[in-house]
Amino acid sequence: MDNIKTIQGLNLESPTTRVQISDIEQSEDVKNLLDHIKDFHPIFIESYTFKDGSLSISSKLPAIWRESSETFRELSKNKITYKEAEDYVVDTVIKLQVKSMSTIPILHKAQQLGYETTLTVVDEGIIPGVAQGYGTKWNRYYTIGCGRKSQITCSISSTLDSIFGKNIQQDKWLTNKLVERMGLPLPKWNIITSKDEIDKLWDEYEKPLVIKPTGLTGGKGVSVGIKNREQAYKAYDYAKGQVERGNRKSWQKKIMLQEQAQGDENGADYRLLVINEELKACTKRIPAFVTGNGKSNIKELIEKENKDPRRSIRNPAHILKPIDIDEPLISFLDKQNLTLESVPEKDKRVYVRNVASMSQGGITEDYTDRVSPEIKNIVESIAATMHIFTLGVDIICKDISKPLTKDNGALLEVNTMPESYLNFFPIIGKERSDALDYYIQELLKGNNTQRIVTIGYTQNDIPTLLRNKKIVEKDANVGVYKENKIIINNCEFSTDIETWKAVEALKINALLDTIILQYRDIEEVEEHGLGFDRIDFLLITKKMKSNKDAMRTFRRYKRRGLIKKIKTV
Repeated sequence: MDNIKTIQGLNLESPTTRVQISDIEQSEDVKNLLDHIKDFHPIFIESYTFKDGSLSISSKLPAIWRESSETFRELSKNKITYKEAEDYVVDTVIKLQVKSMSTIPILHKAQQLGYETTLTVVDEGIIPGVAQGYGTKWNRYYTIGCGRKSQITCSISSTLDSIFGKNIQQDKWLTNKLVERMGLPLPKWNIITSKDEIDKLWDEYEKPLVIKPTGLTGGKGVSVGIKNREQAYKAYDYAKGQVERGNRKSWQKKIMLQEQAQGDENGADYRLLVINEELKACTKRIPAFVTGNGKSNIKELIEKENKDPRRSIRNPAHILKPIDIDEPLISFLDKQNLTLESVPEKDKRVYVRNVASMSQGGITEDYTDRVSPEIKNIVESIAATMHIFTLGVDIICKDISKPLTKDNGALLEVNTMPESYLNFFPIIGKERSDALDYYIQELLKGNNTQRIVTIGYTQNDIPTLLRNKKIVEKDANVGVYKENKIIINNCEFSTDIETWKAVEALKINALLDTIILQYRDIEEVEEHGLGFDRIDFLLITKKMKSNKDAMRTFRRYKRRGLIKKIKTV
């Protein structure tokens, strides 16, 4: 990409990485698209400027702007329409690199706390989808921190989560087997493979029942409140239809019959978030509803509700989902003797779902301070036994402040990649940003890799000099970037690599106790940036120290805590 330059980390113009796109016109369409994306969340764009035929974007997610550069260039020259540009940047690049709504606050919090965030698998381009045999998920793995004890995340899932736990959680059948093995309470359940099996088991189960696929998420194929066989047959057909869609694996095709635990009369349930074996948040998930105004029918109220910008799935930072009008919604209204044309009286709340799923338009309320000790022990025990660092546990019950019993609910399922935004930022009640702080701090415990930058050359080898000065431990694993080369423990590897690629390669290398970036002079720093968002030691030769403008910038960063120490060598 000859027309793109990445000025990485702290630099002489700003404290944030800049992506500079040349050969671009300053057009209203480009400005409008940048402003549109900037409004999503501050993580995407800190600022942007046009100057002398180039666009400079300050962002700690530089990969997005490198990948989008040609699209913006073509938009500026009217070679593509605004919609074509928006579709590619928002619906392809951002969607694939920051797909989960939980990724945004996690990356943002890590950056605020001074940790580097680096795409792990991808440096340039977009890894193609399942049809090509790769899977687009690899576009959104991020290394948080750098060097030793950095961790890789995808949404809130991380390298601290065991593969055992991940395999258990994806299959509700396996989850139930483990929970039973632990001696924890569960409603009666069974796997069914036909309607005939419903008939065989019917008299053994107390009603109402739940029928659901064991390997799907987001409430797909789930039917609750089943009281007669006709409803059970219909629910089985619905679940069967969902599991047969697409290229499902065999474990995803199992269908479960279960006694329905007693819970909230409107179908609400609870998502409890356990981090490092501690319950940090509990959120009540409330099924989608509309509130009557005495004039509009239910369809019109849904359409109005869906205009709430928080429900716009085009915004990757949205915290609510739209309410889709589909067969289960119409069927649920019918059970209430309602239709889409019914007009609720003023202020009357009408529930349009009986499943409390955020993906189906539900809302959330914080209940963290009301969880009973018994329930707290259950969810923490499950997370610890599965060896999962972050676990979402779904529970249905009448009263979260009381123990789980046959009359007061049960465990629904567990999830190693829960959409934790709903716990951090509930619609009603207290935000739980403290849980987000805790997640980052516990995840990166022990991540103390030194970030060292040197400007100017010395007679002595820099790593040797730093060891002699006891800045670097004698037996530390050291990665160095110098003159387009990556050097690890005195062994040269890449010998002709772009600076930003070399810096990111060293950041994601979890062997390293110390990373040293060596620059020839101030001009090289001006060209490429200092590399890190925060620096432990900035070492400058006496000759380089004579550049007063650069030194003023470095001292300003030191006062802001972005550079810990500046030393002359």
